[in-house]
Amino acid sequence: MKSGLLLALLVGSVSQAEETPPGTGAPLTFESSELHDLAGTWGEPFRALMLLPGVSHIVSGASLPVVRGAAPSSTAFYLDGVRVPQPQHLWVGPAAVHPALISGLDFHRGPAPARFGRGVGGTVDARLLPPSTDSVRALASIDLLNVGLLTQLPLTSTGTELTLAGRFAYTPWLAASVINGLRSSPGPDLVLGLFDYQARVTQAVGRGSLRLFAFGGSDDVGLRGEGDVVRFGTGFHRVDLRLTHPLGVGEAEAAVTWGRDSLGANGGGDASRLTVGLTERILGARVAWRASLSQRLAVETGADVERRLADVEQSTTFRPGEAGDPHRPTVTTDVLQSIARTTLVGAYAQATWTQGPWQLTPGLRVDGYLLEPAVNQVVVEPRLHARAMLSETVALRLGAGLLHQPPAHSLDAPGISVTALRLGMQRVLQVEVGTDVRGPAGFTFGADIFVHPVVRTVDLDVLAFDVFADDPVGRGQMRTAEGHGYGVELLARRPLSERWSLLASYTFQRRTLRTRVERRDEAGRVLSTDWMLLPASLEQMHVLNTAVTVKLPWGLTVGTTLHYNTGAPEAGGLLYSYTQRQGVDPEKGTPRWVPEDRDRVARLPGYFRVDGRVSKTGTVGPLALEAWLDVFNLSLTRETFRYTYGRERGQWVRKPFGLPPVTLPSLGLQARY
Repeated sequence: MKSGLLLALLVGSVSQAEETPPGTGAPLTFESSELHDLAGTWGEPFRALMLLPGVSHIVSGASLPVVRGAAPSSTAFYLDGVRVPQPQHLWVGPAAVHPALISGLDFHRGPAPARFGRGVGGTVDARLLPPSTDSVRALASIDLLNVGLLTQLPLTSTGTELTLAGRFAYTPWLAASVINGLRSSPGPDLVLGLFDYQARVTQAVGRGSLRLFAFGGSDDVGLRGEGDVVRFGTGFHRVDLRLTHPLGVGEAEAAVTWGRDSLGANGGGDASRLTVGLTERILGARVAWRASLSQRLAVETGADVERRLADVEQSTTFRPGEAGDPHRPTVTTDVLQSIARTTLVGAYAQATWTQGPWQLTPGLRVDGYLLEPAVNQVVVEPRLHARAMLSETVALRLGAGLLHQPPAHSLDAPGISVTALRLGMQRVLQVEVGTDVRGPAGFTFGADIFVHPVVRTVDLDVLAFDVFADDPVGRGQMRTAEGHGYGVELLARRPLSERWSLLASYTFQRRTLRTRVERRDEAGRVLSTDWMLLPASLEQMHVLNTAVTVKLPWGLTVGTTLHYNTGAPEAGGLLYSYTQRQGVDPEKGTPRWVPEDRDRVARLPGYFRVDGRVSKTGTVGPLALEAWLDVFNLSLTRETFRYTYGRERGQWVRKPFGLPPVTLPSLGLQARY
C-alpha cells in the first residue's frame, strides 16, 4: 500500500489502500520513476528520502536522514533483502548504489514488519531492477562527478540473467592527477578516489530461482607519499547467495551473506606516522517461508543469524635521528586487537488476517545478542499493524511495536555498534495512527500522528571512545537517557502520470530526552547539576518540502523543490556549536565566553532552500537520450549550523561560521539502449 496518515482535514500521503500487500505494515511506497525528476536529488532514490514526511537532516546537502528524531545510523537500508552498511559515499556524498539499479523503495517511518529488526529508526527497503528476460539492455551516464554504466544480459537458453552496474567519480581523480602532475617540488600526492559496483546473476532452478548478488564501494581521500600526510578511507563489500523455491502451499527462501567493512586513517610526517584501521567481517544466513493459506489468512516466518568479528589495527612508524639523515633507522610497531566477537540471532513470525474491510497483522520478533565473553541478552519485540477501509477512498491505519538496537554514533562505523553492546541496549516503543485518502485527479492525501516513548537511548560521543571504556556499565549509565517523541506528518502526492506531479510533505516533531544540566557561574565553574527533559540535539520542530515537476513540449521537463526547516538546539555535537554567554576569566578577571546552561541554549536559525532541475529527452536511432541540469540550493542560501564566539575591538562577537552557501550542481547526459 502506498501509505499516508491522519488528520481531520486529511492532507497527506500515498496511494490506494487496497493495493497494500499482505503483512507489509504501512510503508510509503515509491517507484523510481516517481523519484527520478525530483529537483535537488540528482535522480538518486536514497537522496529523495530527504523530502518525505518524518525526515529531517543534520546539515543540508548531506543525505543523512533523521527519522522522527532518531540518529541517522538508526535508519536501516536494505537492497533486495541485504542490509547496505553505507548508502552514501563518505556518508554524505553521492549514492553508493547505481540509481538506475533501484526500481523502487518502501519507507517505514514507524514500526516495520517483523522480518526487520535491530533498529530503532526508519527502515528503507529498496527493490532491485527486475532481470531482463528478452533482450540486452544498457545504460551509460556521465555527469560533473560520476561516470556510470548499467547493463543487463539475458541468456534465454539457460534461464540465466546477468546485471552489472557501477559508478566511478572521475572528476576528483582527474583533479588529483592534474594537481600531482603540475607540482614542481617533491611532496605527497593528492588522492581522491570514489567508486562502487553491483553485480547480479539470476538462474532459474526448477520452479524456483537462484540469485547471486554482490555490491560494494570504496572511498579514498587525502595525501600519500613522502612528507606530511593525512589520509582517510572507507570501504564495504557484500556477497549474497539466495535460493527461492515453492515449498508446500507457499514459497521458501534460504540465503547466505558474506561481508567486510573497513574504515582507516593515517597521518604524520617523515619522522613518525600513525595508521589506525577498523575492520568488521560478517558471515550470516537467513531462512524464510511465506504463504497465503486462504483468501483471508497469510503467514510469514523466518530466522537469521550473523557472526560479526570486529578488529582494530594500529601501526606506528618512527625514525629517530636527524632529519635528512639517510641512515636513520625505521622502527615499526603493529598491533592487531580484537574489539568484538559477536553473534546475532533472530526469529520472527507474523500473520495477516483479512475480513471484509478489516486487515489485522500481528507479529513477533525475538533477537539474541551475544558479545563474547560476558554480554548475552535476549529481546522480545511484539508488532501490530491494522487497517480498516472506511470507504472506497478512505483507509484508517494503526501501527505499534517495541524496537531495540545497540548504541551507535550518528555516523556508524565498522564494528562500533556490536562493540557498544557492552553499554546496554536502546529501547523505543513506537505507536502511530494514520489515514490515507484517494482524491480526485490522481491525488492521494494522508496524515500520521505518532508517539515514540524512548524507554532507553544511549548517545555515543564520537570523541570519547565510550565503547572502549574501562567501566562500560558505568559509562553506559552516564550516556543513558529516557524521554519521548511525538509529532504529526502530512503528505500530498500526485504522480507524474500526465503533465505535472506534486510531492508535498510537512512534519511537526518533538523529541525530548532526560538531559544533564550543569549550572555554571560567570567564570564557567560548575555549581550544581540538574536533570531535565530537554529537546534532543537533532530536533527540528518544523520541516516542509514541496516538489513540483512539469512536462513541457519538445521533451522538456522542469521541476523545483522548496525546503524549509526550523533550527536544532545549539547544543554541540559532531557539527553544531554550543551556545556561549558572557563571563569572566577566573584568574585574570578579563571577559570571556563561557558555556550556557543546557536548558538555556539557543536554537539555530531556520533554513530555506530552492532546488531546480531541467531535462531534455529524445531519441537517436535505438538510443533514448536524456540531458539534465539539477542544482541543489539554486537559491544560494547559507545554512548556519555553527557560531564562532570571540571579542573584536572590545565588543562581544557571535557570528555564523564562515562557510559559503553549499550549492551542488549536477549536469549530465544519459543514453539508454
